[in-house]
Amino acid sequence: MREPRRNHYIAPVANDETVVALDDAIDTLRRTRSFQPDDPGVTLHLLASIITETQQRLPEAVANARDHGYSWAEIAELVGVTRASAWQRYADHTNPRP
Repeated sequence: MREPRRNHYIAPVANDETVVALDDAIDTLRRTRSFQPDDPGVTLHLLASIITETQQRLPEAVANARDHGYSWAEIAELVGVTRASAWQRYADHTNPRP
């Protein structure tokens, strides 16, 4: 059963939980790619890799949200941009609505 939709969405936020999740992702990638610990260049590379992957996944996530009935205003708030900006960035990745 699907949870009821909220009337208000929370914009993206960086906090203690996101710091822990990002540190875990960096450590996992570092081990997977057999990089040396505590190398600032490695950390920079891994952060850039995570940003690239995130940017590649956002259009699909937006399309999925649209397919599940989310409005452009709701999506905009969730990704921290204006409604117009969300539509401009991601509309080409979504299926047109009847």
